[in-house]
Amino acid sequence: MKIFLIGKTGGVTHWLEDAATAFRAAGHKVRVGAVRRAWLNLAIESALAEPLAASMAAAVARVSPDLILVIGGFHAPTVFLERLAALPGRAPLVGWVGDRFDETASRAAGLYDLVAYTDSGLAARHAELGLASTAIFLPHAANAGPAPPAGPRTPRMVFVGNATPGRRAVLRRIDSPVAVYGPGWASERGSHHDVHPARAPHREVAELYARHLAALNLRNELNVLGGLNQRSFDPCLSATPVVTDDQPDLDLCFDRDSEVLVWRDTDALNALYDRILRFPAEAARVGEAGRRRVLADHTFERRLATLMRAL
Repeated sequence: MKIFLIGKTGGVTHWLEDAATAFRAAGHKVRVGAVRRAWLNLAIESALAEPLAASMAAAVARVSPDLILVIGGFHAPTVFLERLAALPGRAPLVGWVGDRFDETASRAAGLYDLVAYTDSGLAARHAELGLASTAIFLPHAANAGPAPPAGPRTPRMVFVGNATPGRRAVLRRIDSPVAVYGPGWASERGSHHDVHPARAPHREVAELYARHLAALNLRNELNVLGGLNQRSFDPCLSATPVVTDDQPDLDLCFDRDSEVLVWRDTDALNALYDRILRFPAEAARVGEAGRRRVLADHTFERRLATLMRAL
């Protein structure tokens, strides 16, 4: 099928680019259009929004896709959505949303034929606010391309992600060293953790997961309600076990303890980390089970099939 993907290019999660790569690998014809560019000044983007929206709508009309999918659906400027929604005889217009939102999203929601939420709590919020359009639960996915080659693993957990107050609070209570990569972590440089306070290039993130004993997952308390982030799935592709805080959506995607390792407080996290260090073969079995589950159920192609059934 022909898919027109729209969203922010160069974002820290690489969500748009991963989706495009995965859909192409599955045999779909994919065109990508940018509504936001990480490198471009926001004021300049705003000034150019109207002509860029007109240009994108014209491109969509020329391509005549079977699906128009907006990654980060409520972050797209309204002028783009208005232009796309008004196209005569267009394909279904779908927004895939992964961050918290409020009633100001009502205009955008009303322009979509369907809004898919990575977080069941966000889907419930859609209903509570009475937003127009149909809403479904559609978790994040993994791009099941070639994994980095297997090799020796550093005996510690790795965390890749931006710092937030909640994440800092958890990290400060972890007894054994964690390798930390991401913006905002400079304040932790004097700690016993191995801190790299800069954004890791996306091409290197999979290698970081593959080189460590386990991947620590800390929810971004500023963005999610109960859902799983991309870090819940991506490390599994390297058979790296995910050590995650407990989330309401976890049991909708994984079997806890056998496919993912779960903690509810930092005492439990420290005990779990100690067990991983003492029994790495046990952790490896969880990582392999997680890999099989992600490849079976949590690829972009599986998400696309779910989305198309909902339309």
